[in-house]
Amino acid sequence: MRPLIRSLFLLSLAASPLALAETPAPALIAPTVTASAAASTAASSEQSAKDAALVRSKVQELEATIDGMRRELAQLREQEEARARVIGDPNVHSLWP
Repeated sequence: MRPLIRSLFLLSLAASPLALAETPAPALIAPTVTASAAASTAASSEQSAKDAALVRSKVQELEATIDGMRRELAQLREQEEARARVIGDPNVHSLWP
């Protein structure tokens, strides 16, 4: 009985995305698509240019953030190395078990 319950539970998990899925949009009529395709081509290329510019700016912001984090990490490593050179490794001493 237990394997049957387990399999029903797994089946319900597998079917849940299908239950939440939206109904498909109705198909467009072909003459309407061809007439509006020429008008939307210019708008879509303009929109894609804006999207590309937005993506480039986001990438530049992320690169600047990563460079800043790398500089901070390098500075912390230098401080730790300088500390280790002065006092040695704090976890290694003669009284440590």
